[in-house]
Amino acid sequence: NLNVFALTKRIKDDFSTYTINQELSGQGLWSNSPILPNVGIGACLPLSANEPCFGTKVIGQSVSYPSYGSSESSILLGPVQDGVARAITPIVSGGDLYLGLVLNITSAPTTAGLPVDFLRVINSDATQVTYRLLVKDAGFGYNVGIRKGASSNATVYTGDIFNYGENVLVILKYSHLDGPNDDIVSAFINPIYGDGEPANPNITNASGFDQSGAIDRVAFRMNYNVTASMPTGVLGLVSTSTTWEGLSFLPLGVNQFEANNVTISSVLENGQLQISSKKTLNNVHMKLYSATGALLEEKMINIPTGTSQIGLASKLSSGLYIIQLYDESGEKSSFKMISK
Repeated sequence: NLNVFALTKRIKDDFSTYTINQELSGQGLWSNSPILPNVGIGACLPLSANEPCFGTKVIGQSVSYPSYGSSESSILLGPVQDGVARAITPIVSGGDLYLGLVLNITSAPTTAGLPVDFLRVINSDATQVTYRLLVKDAGFGYNVGIRKGASSNATVYTGDIFNYGENVLVILKYSHLDGPNDDIVSAFINPIYGDGEPANPNITNASGFDQSGAIDRVAFRMNYNVTASMPTGVLGLVSTSTTWEGLSFLPLGVNQFEANNVTISSVLENGQLQISSKKTLNNVHMKLYSATGALLEEKMINIPTGTSQIGLASKLSSGLYIIQLYDESGEKSSFKMISK
């Protein structure tokens, strides 16, 4: 069922189908209303009774990043706008969650301006923030920061400085671990996306209690009414996935199995299927068919780097069988196998 892979993508929005110069809230699945079934965290707050207040707008400024994607549309980033959000479907309650977006920052708050987060990933309790994204001025550019959980927790900033007015790819990874305060949020800034997940992120942060639970929304918290505490610019190409590869907006020229030289042994031995891959692939949908086309077994598997054994529950008689693997974009590869 290819719907499995549509679900693992969760969010993939380049804002290209929305109306330019209109508020994001109310377009697509984005909303600034905190009232169920909506998921926002509140409309913009005026500086005073006499100040204007408007929602975050979709604009015609392009954003792009090599091997990740491009779009002619983005949304405004700045203070006194929306707490606009979109649901993550299905809800994430374990494993890893990746979030990618392209930033083009034109100004960032100074330390004296007390930078506040402009992006929040929130769990099913609307008061519980799982992690946050911030930026702060560094003179000739800005640093990127991540914070886990409550506002009082420590923020970890990059030592690297990123240029104002340039497209910057930010990929955040949240890893659920077993303890109550050991979950880790990591940030990869301007990675060579097509090479896969780097071995080391730019920064990690595990400080504070795990306010993870059931992660159910991405929120741009731009309703903060202290202008000195918020950055300005645009952002776009927002994507979430359970895998690094699933974030990309680009069509795949070849599927992951071909790209990573995935092979399956042509002979099944002792109920074990031997699979080789030059790269780890997670959330692979596997189907086992008889030679007559009958579906015998179906399950999700992870394929580690190198050669591994995958056990089959089906008791197979001698004969020819077909193994089909689907990556999370829905691309399929088929392999013939003989059971002796």
